[in-house]
Amino acid sequence: MTSLLLIAAVTFWGVSFVATKMCLDYLSPAEIIAARFALAMPVLIAVSLQKRLSFSFLRRYWTIVVAGALVLAAHLLIQVEGMKTTTATNTAWLITTIPVFIVILSFFILKERISPRQIVGMVLAAFGVLILVSRGELGSLNFIKSYGDWMVLASCVTWAIYTILGKKIAGAPSLAVTTVILSVAAVVLVPPVFVTTGIVKYLSLPPRIIIALLFLGFFCLGLAYWFWTEALQRKTAGQVGVYLYLEPLSTTLVAPLVLGEAVTISLIGGGLLVAIGVWLVEHK
Repeated sequence: MTSLLLIAAVTFWGVSFVATKMCLDYLSPAEIIAARFALAMPVLIAVSLQKRLSFSFLRRYWTIVVAGALVLAAHLLIQVEGMKTTTATNTAWLITTIPVFIVILSFFILKERISPRQIVGMVLAAFGVLILVSRGELGSLNFIKSYGDWMVLASCVTWAIYTILGKKIAGAPSLAVTTVILSVAAVVLVPPVFVTTGIVKYLSLPPRIIIALLFLGFFCLGLAYWFWTEALQRKTAGQVGVYLYLEPLSTTLVAPLVLGEAVTISLIGGGLLVAIGVWLVEHK
């Protein structure tokens, strides 16, 4: 059962990049993210109340919660902004480098040691990223101007910061922490967007875009986070983390069918190098 929850969560997250690309034809990044929060929060709040989770950690860690919410909001805005000019498949593979940035930031902030094996992994992952960003044309320096890809990579840094902040909230139920942080981020993002955009714009969207938004909010931000935290309570972080390698695979399978994105040799080669490099970084 736990494996099914994990497979569902990472599949939702992988396909979320495809759904986001669809929505970007009609909505701005802020409008997409606000809708996701508005749809996801009722799910997470209902689950948290049903489980009678304790929120007593807020008294001690409220500053970290607020900081985490702001970083999370920035992370999503930066990522979706980058997706305006890059592909869903590139985004999915670039996102897998998050563990590398977590290790690097943990070295500087938490003073955690980096092993020679992890350094090799970082080099392999970095080379894979260059192949992905350059679309296999490393001889040309035009890839330096690849705004979208670099923005997605920047969102990996913000997620690494978010993860490190989360490590500082010790002993609290992970679902309760996630629900509170997402609630604060929703308060920051949703009202301004809904006031300036208006609900009418969402209601006038084509049916397939409304379905994509419902998927992004209810399944990807609501159910997937719940499934993931449930799995973390039943398995070790290492056992759970290995499922993240399925995320870009689901994107790579769905994006060509829905968006017509090409699966190239450089995409496969760069993705494999990133996956191998990240595996070396994560498994000491």
